[in-house]
Amino acid sequence: MDKPPTAEKTTPAAAGTAPAPLVDVEAGVERLMGNRPVYLRALARFRHDYRSACAAIGTALETGNPLLAGRLVHTLKGAAGMIEARSLHAAALALETALRPASAPAGATAIDAAQVELLFVRLDAELAHVLRELDGMAGLADAQVATPRLVRPSDLLGRLRALLDIGDGEAVDLVEQSQDELIAQLGERDYGRLSGAVAEFDFERALALLDGPGRAGVNG
Repeated sequence: MDKPPTAEKTTPAAAGTAPAPLVDVEAGVERLMGNRPVYLRALARFRHDYRSACAAIGTALETGNPLLAGRLVHTLKGAAGMIEARSLHAAALALETALRPASAPAGATAIDAAQVELLFVRLDAELAHVLRELDGMAGLADAQVATPRLVRPSDLLGRLRALLDIGDGEAVDLVEQSQDELIAQLGERDYGRLSGAVAEFDFERALALLDGPGRAGVNG
């Protein structure tokens, strides 16, 4: 006896289910200890600061400067991780790895240009998708990219540490605009290391630098 026909299983995609978001908002809010307004400001900053990121990376590649391209990709990777854009982070990591000389096959003297081109196209597409999602995100347009208020030099390190501690992207502007004061307090070498960590959204490393030996009183 023939079995009655069974209904075909319908996949979520076939059912017209919307694709999963590219930015995991809830994970991003959790990263910032539940502070949704701060996370929205981080998204607004990303949307503002990284719109032309792939154009700059492409220019570096076209002009034969893979070292600069790698640095730009590394910075984008850190920012993508900060906002929990995981597919973009993965694409940036793949391109960054391909741009390292150590990634070249044994005996090769240069990176694989064809592979780099493919990975760059993937990164460009991922960034465009993330920006499109951010452009359509309700409430994000109202999350202004804040300009840090002026602080007295005696308060500067404490203010910076507080921003880093909650993952507030305002720390990036504060480090840039207070360069002279921070160099005076930290020295040029330590300022350079701190500035590099903050620019890459590696706030944990930046905090570790501020909390290092000889930094007593920073937490006050």
